Amino acid sequence: MKRYVGFSEYFHDAAIAIVNEDGTIPWASQAERYSGKKNDALIPPEMWKFVNKDDHVTFYEDRDMRREKMGGYRTHGAWAMHGFSSDKVESHTPMHNALMYDDFNEHHESHCAGAFFTRPWKSKEDTVMVSVDGSGELESMVIKDHNFKTVKRITWPQSLGCIYGLIVRSTGMTPLRDEYIIMGLACYGQVDDYLYKLLHNCYYWNETEEAKKIKQIVDFEGTCYAESGLSDKYSQYSDRIRDYVKNHTNPENAAATVQKFFEVEVIKIMKEARKYGSKLVYSGGCAQNVVANTLIRPLFDEMHIAIAPSDAGNSLGCAAYTWHKQTGGTHLDWSPYLGHNIDREINPKEVAKYLTENKVCGVANGKAEFGPRALGNRSLIADVRYDVKDTVNDIKRRHRFRPFAPAILSEYADQYFEGPMNQYMQFTSIAKHDYKSVTHKDGTARVQLVEPDCQSVIRQILEEYYELTGVPMLLNTSLNIRNKPMVNTIEDANEWETKYKVKVF
Repeated sequence: MKRYVGFSEYFHDAAIAIVNEDGTIPWASQAERYSGKKNDALIPPEMWKFVNKDDHVTFYEDRDMRREKMGGYRTHGAWAMHGFSSDKVESHTPMHNALMYDDFNEHHESHCAGAFFTRPWKSKEDTVMVSVDGSGELESMVIKDHNFKTVKRITWPQSLGCIYGLIVRSTGMTPLRDEYIIMGLACYGQVDDYLYKLLHNCYYWNETEEAKKIKQIVDFEGTCYAESGLSDKYSQYSDRIRDYVKNHTNPENAAATVQKFFEVEVIKIMKEARKYGSKLVYSGGCAQNVVANTLIRPLFDEMHIAIAPSDAGNSLGCAAYTWHKQTGGTHLDWSPYLGHNIDREINPKEVAKYLTENKVCGVANGKAEFGPRALGNRSLIADVRYDVKDTVNDIKRRHRFRPFAPAILSEYADQYFEGPMNQYMQFTSIAKHDYKSVTHKDGTARVQLVEPDCQSVIRQILEEYYELTGVPMLLNTSLNIRNKPMVNTIEDANEWETKYKVKVF
């Protein structure tokens, strides 16, 4: 059977995904799970062992376009983690086992494909694709119709991803990693009107006549955007924003302000997208903003978000797009459980009983999840009847204000929550209960619906826990420590249990 391999590498969240000719996905994983380096930009040698020499291999973006438009290869993450510079790109590709990639997609094309070919509905003519992130080769946002034709785009440095990342950096955190913290912190602050104005002016300067003239010159002369007046102006605004955040406001207000700005602007994008389709598929790093996703949801009849919206998911997207072009396939046969398999016995009844007696335990069983969410196979779970949020945050070495998600038997969800919910923790709902460990300060929760056909053992654990307690939900978070990847192998699980003194089943 012919296989289609996609990979993303060199910037952040490197990954490989494999799509079979029949549309099944035998394996997909991020580099960090094997290297142990959070958001690793390079794929370690052991991952290339999953790739065969006769596989059709696709890269996730157009590297030459990136070099021409932005002044160089995308090697920032590789340099920061591995000392890997631009002049080594060609020697690193072909891959470690002398494979050459024989196709590539554009960056946002890969994002869109990862969402489009995993959509849960059959129709495509009514489907519109949106990708929003920091930047691809040049674009920071694209709207594509069902034929992958770009109907709208926004180009760097006008970028919601970059604006959000700027606030992350300005508050002393790490962009491309700590955006979750800013999103969680936002409900503790108030919108700072002056900072909001600075963000607005930074973002919209790119639509001024001055910016348009610079773009015309850059495009006419064939020079790159990153070395033009566009970059200079963005740097000036960035300096003013960083200075203001550092000296005139606090992290809570900065978080509330950028979150509000992001919500307002992404809704404008989605209202434009709605003109091209009643059903939305959405990807890009910004699609991980669950608060904004909740505001977007009412605009469309259906909405599907890629399970791995970041650049890691582009490995699956570019493989899927090549598969589509070669076979004519329109839907992948997929689940989120695509990674390393820990094949060992687990007794759900024993786990549930342990939870009622000890409050917290880990689960490392079955295939690891692809994407940022632990959905039951690499999870740290807890008894929601107790206020264990501080305990679990302390175990994970996280800020105590950060919220946790509830995993709930889907048939009981409406009794406990109101609002959009799905199996992948991609929206927020209003809590209709008093379980504080899975409710954020603003009264919301990022719910994981656990359906009867869920492929994770967490379904059986929940059923047993419900039998014991009458409560159909558990706290569910990833089995990791802050700034470290999730547990991947049985060796990782055993080491985690020993080091952090938490039982792992």
